[in-house]
Amino acid sequence: MLIWFKLFNSIKGEHEADDFARLEIESLLGNPVEPVRNFVEEFARDPLSRFIGSSGEHRPQDSVTYELPYGRTQGYRAEVTDNTLVAKLASRLAYTREFYVADGPGNQEEFAKRLLPEGVPGQNIEVYANGTNRLARIITNQYFLEKTEYVSKLSRDTAEVERNVRILLYYPVDELYRIPASSTLSVGKRLQDYFTIREEPSLYLSHYMHPYKGKFHPKMARALLNVVMPNGSGLALDNFAGSGTLLVEATLMGIASVGVEINPLSTLMSKVKCECLSLPRGRLNEAIRSYIEALRDHGSLYARETALLPEVDSVESVRMESHVKGFSKLRPDIHYAQRLLPARLGDPYHDFLLLALSGTISDLTRRSSAELADAFEDRAWDLFRRVCIYQELNKVLRIPPVQARSITADTRQMPEVGDGSITAIVNSPPYSVALDYIKNDFPQLVMLHLVGSLDQLNRDMMGNPRVNYRKETIQERMRADRASGNPLSISERAKSAVDLLMGGGREKEAYRCFKFFDDMLATLKEMYRVLVPGGKAAVVIGCNNFMVDGKYHSIPNDDIILELATSVGLPTYQRVDRQLQKTSAGNIREETVLFLQKT
Repeated sequence: MLIWFKLFNSIKGEHEADDFARLEIESLLGNPVEPVRNFVEEFARDPLSRFIGSSGEHRPQDSVTYELPYGRTQGYRAEVTDNTLVAKLASRLAYTREFYVADGPGNQEEFAKRLLPEGVPGQNIEVYANGTNRLARIITNQYFLEKTEYVSKLSRDTAEVERNVRILLYYPVDELYRIPASSTLSVGKRLQDYFTIREEPSLYLSHYMHPYKGKFHPKMARALLNVVMPNGSGLALDNFAGSGTLLVEATLMGIASVGVEINPLSTLMSKVKCECLSLPRGRLNEAIRSYIEALRDHGSLYARETALLPEVDSVESVRMESHVKGFSKLRPDIHYAQRLLPARLGDPYHDFLLLALSGTISDLTRRSSAELADAFEDRAWDLFRRVCIYQELNKVLRIPPVQARSITADTRQMPEVGDGSITAIVNSPPYSVALDYIKNDFPQLVMLHLVGSLDQLNRDMMGNPRVNYRKETIQERMRADRASGNPLSISERAKSAVDLLMGGGREKEAYRCFKFFDDMLATLKEMYRVLVPGGKAAVVIGCNNFMVDGKYHSIPNDDIILELATSVGLPTYQRVDRQLQKTSAGNIREETVLFLQKT
């Protein structure tokens, strides 16, 4: 059985086509593939040449050449003996838009059912016939999942959700010959016109549910999980879970997962993003409606029961007053709104509403002047429609429900995760001093009482660009020997980097970098502990640049982590270097993916 994989036309770089797309296909198949430079050449050869004159409304050469990817690689070709792999490929592939399967003769309906038992002809599978020969075109789940971002934007209620999801499901087959409207057209565009936009949506479905800076890229997270966990059985871990991107993608792939994150708001994000997809929408609808009615029934919330407001540390209060627009007025409203929430933390309906309330705080403190109830209502119903979109779409995709557990814990010490309980790990640690992950969250963290001390959270957060260390403690650790786990005694590159910064008068940056290396060593030891023997991990890391003596010097975080990982029993068996596409100049222009395996 021959399979041809056609990549998305939204792929941004050759590394995605030549590395990530190829790696995930080979991992899922268990054997190498050959690149397809041009699909026209493929149709000039047997067996595809048999289908050029195939009967029926559609021609396979038209579908395969529609919206081809740019670059030297349009797709891949592979020979497979196990046709049961087809369903797994359809549900899991990230960079493949669709693929074609040529097999022996047979009835069209039986052929489709054999390849994709749960598939729906005319939606995610189409079969071409020429005499006794059969060729199947299979649309991947990823195609439909990404396009739901436009369904979300153009659906105002559940009736429009149902109609627009139907349009999406039939679009790849029924609209093959449709001429789209101009991309510059501002009035009169239809949903189908948005499907032709050459971009890579990343905020589809529950990925959108809360603002978060420095999000993991969903398509990349999915592909990496395919590489390190091709069988899909077991438990995936992201121990730098952030906003839960990997956990959401694992859920959409039908893979059980667990996320560890030190920021409690991030843990809430991960939990709700995964959990809400399977909530009965009737009950969720009622929970949202009842809560909004409670908000509006009490009229203006300002100053109600102000005496019941919890004490706020004076330092935190000063921070909030200086950084958050309207903090004094908004805080009593938010406190009272939180008291109206049903049930308690941990209940899925409570947590959904709490996350919507947190997102509302973000909206009101950054750009909106709306009243709390109005802003909350807009956000909550938007999130609800995304749940409806997924559940309508899943009537065809048939993604099974799986558990996604979110834990608030320190990745350097994860007692909640058992020894040898993790099948594979995908993570993206903070790049030493690149982003302040707490800054954008602290209004919600304080107003919703999600954290006892922001100062403590800032000290505990790895890679925090704010000072998160005690100088004397760092100096003592830097003098420790190898037996004490001093990264400078393990990695020559780490020592050279710290010495460079210290010698160049960048003492503060030297301490921060050392702290990051020390934290990563402890993290890698925990990763080794929780992985099954032979378990794999994909670590995405970038390098920092610092000005020393008038020149920028790169701190090779990737090579340093490689050395530290090897020292704990997680040697690198492969690496991929990729250029980052940014709209403005920055200090991190490249990323490296290190593929590790427990020995």
